[in-house]
Amino acid sequence: MAHPVLREDWSDYDNKKKKKEDRLFFSCEESWEVSYLLEKLKKHYPTKTEAQIRSAIEACCKTVHSPRPREKFVTCVTGRLDF
Repeated sequence: MAHPVLREDWSDYDNKKKKKEDRLFFSCEESWEVSYLLEKLKKHYPTKTEAQIRSAIEACCKTVHSPRPREKFVTCVTGRLDF
């Protein structure tokens, strides 16, 4: 089952993507995308520090190769945060 963060409204993210076909993929190279995901995850992991969340994102940037499907990438990050 998908993590609750994936069931949230991502329309701000989708609308900001330059190419609409890219909206289902996560780009680690775009700082605004990392910040967007960081803010979403803070709501679901209030006991985790920003550094811990950022570390999980960075780790998944190295293990989930581009193009990174959003669902697969977020699942990687939440899996690391759930430990």
